Formats: sequence, C-alpha cells, structure tokens
Amino acid sequence: MRLVLPDAVVHVVAEGEKREGEAEGGLHGAALRGVRDDVKVNLLDLDQTGFPNLALMRLSTWLKSHGHDVILNGAGKVDQVYASAVFSWNRASAEFVEARGGQIGGTGVSLQRKLPAEVESCNPDYSLYGIDYGLGFLQRGCIRRCEFCVVPEKEGNAYEASSITGLMNRESDRDPPFIVLLDNEFFWKVKWALSKLEEFIKRGIDFCPSQGLDIRCVTPALAETLAASPYWNVHHTSRQITFAFDDSSIEKRYRKGVEELLRAGIPPRHLQSFVLVGFNSTIEQDLKRIEIIREYGIDPFVMVYRDWRTGQPVRGQQHRNLARWVNRRLYKVCAFEDYWPEQRRGLQGVMDLATNTPPTPAS
Repeated sequence: MRLVLPDAVVHVVAEGEKREGEAEGGLHGAALRGVRDDVKVNLLDLDQTGFPNLALMRLSTWLKSHGHDVILNGAGKVDQVYASAVFSWNRASAEFVEARGGQIGGTGVSLQRKLPAEVESCNPDYSLYGIDYGLGFLQRGCIRRCEFCVVPEKEGNAYEASSITGLMNRESDRDPPFIVLLDNEFFWKVKWALSKLEEFIKRGIDFCPSQGLDIRCVTPALAETLAASPYWNVHHTSRQITFAFDDSSIEKRYRKGVEELLRAGIPPRHLQSFVLVGFNSTIEQDLKRIEIIREYGIDPFVMVYRDWRTGQPVRGQQHRNLARWVNRRLYKVCAFEDYWPEQRRGLQGVMDLATNTPPTPAS
C-alpha cells in the first residue's frame, strides 16, 4: 500500500522560510532543538509495510517528552513533519516531503542521516503503533560481508546493542511477554547467543528473530537450546524460526545446519527458509535451492532482490513469477514450468470476450 502524500499533509514551512536551528539535510540534533514548544508533529512512515518503524517510535517518545502533540501518518496542517523511509524505493516520497519543509531520514534516504544520540537512547513509544510487544535490537551489525546487503556498510561489524530487559514493552500486560528482534546476526557469538536463548527460556519470554538466523553458525549446542526456547513467528500465532539459504555455495553448510536442528527436535513445520533470487543466481539454481528446502519438509519463502542503493527491482518476470509460485504455496498444486500467470490472464481475457462477461481479476 502506497502512502498518499497530498501537499496539505506535508506543507509545514512557507516557501523561502527556514526554522530557527534548521540546516540543510536530514534529521539532526539542531533541527530537533529548533522545534518550538507545544507544536503538532506529524510522523510519516513512508514504507507502510504494516511493520512498526523503530526510529519513529523513539522520535515520538522524545517529542512527547518535550510537550509536543504527535500523530502518525496524519492529514491536515501541522507545525512539523518528520518522515522515515527504510527502503530506497520510497526515496522519491521522502524527497517530496523534504521539498515541502519536512525532515527526512532512514536507510532508504541516506546512511549518513541518523537519529541524534538523545533520541536514539529513548525507549520506543509503543502507543504510536498500538502494539503490545517489545521491539528492537539485541545486537547490530554483521559478521558477514554479503554484497546484496546494506547492513555491513550501514552498521559495520557485529556488536551488542541492548539487553532483553531493555527491549521489554513496559506498557504491556501481555502474558507471556513477547519481543520481536530486529537483529541481523543473532548467532554472531555462540556463547552470547546461548546465554540469550537461555535467558528467554528462564524468564518465560516469547521472541521472534524476524530477520532470520544464520544456518552456517548452527552448532549442536545452539540447536538444542533453540529447540527448547519459546520462538514464535512475527505475529505470535504459530511456532516458527527462519533461516536463510541465499546462495547455492552454502548448500553443504545449509544441509548440515538443518540436520542439526532436526536432530535437536525442531519439527520441519516450525522451520522456514528465506531464498534470495535475482541477485547472482539463475532460475535453475533458485529452483534447486527451493527443492532442497522442500526435501526437508521446510517451507521456502522467496525474496526478490532489489538494489538497496537505487531501489531498482529485478526486471525479469520469471523471478516475480517464482516468488508468487513459492510464497502462495502454489508449488503444492503445480510445477513451476506449468505456472505462467501471464498466459492464464491472456487466456482468461479471450474467454471473457468470447462469453461477453466482465474481465475476471487475476488472483
């Protein structure tokens, strides 16, 4: 869903006017200190993925602590707008906001524009999105240097970022508590990961590593402790843990890691594997990875590569078809070579004309 940005939503500064303390560029300490007391602030989540934007939640806490009235994705006249785009394909929307006097930031805009330290240290405002679970990073950065990923350039080497207690939603009475982790490499240190898993178990805190885990780091001890831990999917509706199989070159390590997990007692129905396509692999290689995943009774989930620098998507229709075929579980009813939605839509159109019926929407 795209966020509609009429001028009235984002026009906060008259043409040629500049607020005291505001400089060129994105969100920064001077811009925040330049916001006068008791103003109405509109926070725009330009990605609109349905997943909360942690930076906006922290900014909301800071603004409210200074007496400001904060709304999320609101409409109408406001005194100040701050907008965030995590994904680069929403950069044009961010630039639209900036051109009308708003402050913009996020990975999709620039890796150099970051929250001021006084905002970054704030606890998230969970009321902004109305969520009753905790959200954040136990660790940031990564031990890998994958070319397709923004994390190494954005965050650098892996490091500890917070404690489990620090990620608890203190506004929630949810029982048991639930935390959605945004960690990029939860298994960066085996002893550290084991201690966190053991803490989740001991304290009875459910958790979801939403970005997936590194199958190459799985050891017998990690597999056994993970099997005993209260892992859940991001919606907290079913038991699920996700690992990535992004490159055919790690096939042996993927198999070894999966077999460790199964030996530890994690059932295949609890497992999911991300499959990156459209970066440096052929459709045949992608299909082979999907076949390997299904061989273990695990559900694959295809993620089509987009350049994080430009936001440009893969142009090949086959990759988009592959994602639809896998993610809608159509592999359970037909082979990929028999799945041609363009032909089906074309044929349906001919049939509609022949029977003089309104066009049938494609599923």
